[in-house]
Amino acid sequence: MKAIKIVNQEQLEQKAIDSMIAYEHGSISKREMHLAITRALQHYGNIEGHRRIVLKGWIIKTIHALNSLQLAHLDQITLKDLNN
Repeated sequence: MKAIKIVNQEQLEQKAIDSMIAYEHGSISKREMHLAITRALQHYGNIEGHRRIVLKGWIIKTIHALNSLQLAHLDQITLKDLNN
């Protein structure tokens, strides 16, 4: 008997996000990233879920484009907001 693996939407989203990060680092191909994102998006019946994944991808690309000084500044802003 085959084991049935149930993957929820949150896990699919996380795999899509992880694949975007791996692609930015050059660890996987664009095709592999596209497949992971497509799997996550198949479960969305509305446009809002699609926007969520696209927004997360944009955030990842933006963060990876920052230099170390900009990242340090972003950390300071984040910590300041968390402490308020």
